[in-house]
Amino acid sequence: MRNLNAILLAVIIAIAAAFGFCEAWADARTCVAVKEEAWVKGEKVYLKDVAGIEGTTRLQERLGAIYLGYAPRPAGHKILKGSWIESKIRSKRWLPADIAVSIPESVRVSRTWQSIQEERFSDLFNDYMAKQLKGHEGDFRVGRFKVVGNGPLPDGEISIELVRHTDGKLFGYISLTAIVRVDGKVERRVVLSGWVDRFENVLCIRHSLKRNSIITEEDICIKRRNISRLPYNVLTSKEEVVGKRVKHNLKSNTVMLANMVEDPPLIKRGDKVTIVAESPTLLVTALGIARGKGGLGDQIRVENCINRKEIIARVVNGSTVMVEF
Repeated sequence: MRNLNAILLAVIIAIAAAFGFCEAWADARTCVAVKEEAWVKGEKVYLKDVAGIEGTTRLQERLGAIYLGYAPRPAGHKILKGSWIESKIRSKRWLPADIAVSIPESVRVSRTWQSIQEERFSDLFNDYMAKQLKGHEGDFRVGRFKVVGNGPLPDGEISIELVRHTDGKLFGYISLTAIVRVDGKVERRVVLSGWVDRFENVLCIRHSLKRNSIITEEDICIKRRNISRLPYNVLTSKEEVVGKRVKHNLKSNTVMLANMVEDPPLIKRGDKVTIVAESPTLLVTALGIARGKGGLGDQIRVENCINRKEIIARVVNGSTVMVEF
């Protein structure tokens, strides 16, 4: 008889272990009290988010995991009908028969949120510019800063990556995209823009110069200027202008631009030149008169003094031009 009782007890224990939900029939009564308002953090809404649940630990976990739908967007809300929530609960076959459920007619579910202050975006924009301009002469100032596309974000750890989609000089109007991630997931792409004033050393005319004047080091000086307000071809190195001539009259303190200067012509109109015609086996020279002006490598018209015909020749130096056979 004792052996039979032991066997029956073992069978009962095995059945109880096989069916974990048997604790639903434990002495502790299960109660579910759904709130009229609830806040959620994640992207999905579960019963545990909107209700207080009493009962065994196992039943609390199973009831709390009942899925009720997607959560609203951050800072938003949605309404769940109480009858629908009750139907989701009652549909579970493992539900205790004596469960007590309290549900209002409707439940307002709101989503928690966080935001990024504009000052943080401004600091990131300035840091980006400082890193990009590191090692360059000059400083900068950002004005008319704007943020487009900022808004509520879900709770979590925020990270921001700045991306520039166009190349070019880092001054004037600059636009960056801030890729905002929360817990590693991309949530927003925010556009940051601003006008960047950059101040660098540029070349200026020390005193007035007349057209065709040859520039010397005494004619120029270095001054600090806002290059964001100047044409793109502003000159910054003395080597770019010394020895060249100005194309038109320039006033003192004029900022030097590339289109203001040119190489002085090696040959002027009316100069006598040597015309050279060369092939691999033959070299012919003749006296000519320049009918135009030109610098090194320029093509000019030249009159042959022997036959009075005009030809096109390339300037080699201040007294020689070359034609091709």
